Amino acid sequence: MRGVRGVVLRTSSLIVGLVLIVFGAGAASRAEAETAWLGLVAGPPASSETVQAADMARLFEKDGAFRVVPMLGDAGAGNIALLLNDPSVDVAFVSIDALSAATATDPTLSDRLELVVRLAPQEIHVLARTDIDSVADLAGRKVSFGPVGSSSAATVAALFKALSISVEAESLDASAAIERLKQGTIDAAVIVGGKPYPLIGAVPANSGVHLLPIPFGAPLETAYLPTRIDQRDYPNLIQTGGEVPTVATRMVLLAAKGDPRSAERVAHFVEVLFFRFAELQVPERHPKWRELNLAASLPGFRRTEAAAAWLNARTAETGTKPIVASPGAIHPASVPEAATTRDDQGTLFSRFIEWRRSKDISARK
Repeated sequence: MRGVRGVVLRTSSLIVGLVLIVFGAGAASRAEAETAWLGLVAGPPASSETVQAADMARLFEKDGAFRVVPMLGDAGAGNIALLLNDPSVDVAFVSIDALSAATATDPTLSDRLELVVRLAPQEIHVLARTDIDSVADLAGRKVSFGPVGSSSAATVAALFKALSISVEAESLDASAAIERLKQGTIDAAVIVGGKPYPLIGAVPANSGVHLLPIPFGAPLETAYLPTRIDQRDYPNLIQTGGEVPTVATRMVLLAAKGDPRSAERVAHFVEVLFFRFAELQVPERHPKWRELNLAASLPGFRRTEAAAAWLNARTAETGTKPIVASPGAIHPASVPEAATTRDDQGTLFSRFIEWRRSKDISARK
């Protein structure tokens, strides 16, 4: 599972590497102090959104005046709160289900948040013990939805509500849920994320776990997209030639309105991201980049000025809206086989948080 391990290492290495940029040489030089830092909050470790955040940050590695700092998040309610309240967070991954739930309680969000880009669909994976044959069989059983407030929890709650299936919800992260599932202390774990999801790809074959199909029908038509998972995605769980029907939800990149300095950072981020978008579609990057349509909109939300301007200019040049080609074959992302220890990562990330807070205080003076 070299490719699976590589995705995890890539995410950890990039976050730690960016911290090392700040602290590795002692006191920052005057040039480094003038660097503009864009905060990009993503999802949990090894999630597709966190890997994609790392991919985007790499576009700015050689830009001495501008850097992107990817941070772990929940792609849900927590990310929305950070985007609205933390001045060091400029852009956030947020699932459509989490955004819909938040908008239902706070209708002003459509006036306070803007669309940067709508991302590719995120597949819903239902992992269950092999003695469970269908999603309907999960009624009354213990099912992990994901951490409270996360994008996964919002999506799974909406899914079971749409299917009129009542289960006993557990709030575990993906790693813990898979371990509990293998131990037999829960009956299923639902994990939302772009395929191939590394933690699912690492589940040993013949471990008593399989993927359940989610039949697409009227209850799911308004909120989800039909899709399939096959042996190329998870050769450990699906036999050659086999496939499992499922559904997918959406993920978006959002920015907050109101801060002129943040708006400047977001504008530069958008200009570089859109102009160099083709560099993200190579096999070495996450395969979900090859399913993304830059021109896709988000009903009820405006685009950032920079995104709208770029798309309008592109349309004027070509006469058509920019879209991507049909998705190609799945290629697991690869990264250098190197990473610091978990203790080093924790120490460095804590120091980075302290540095970020000091920057915020300085900016307010």
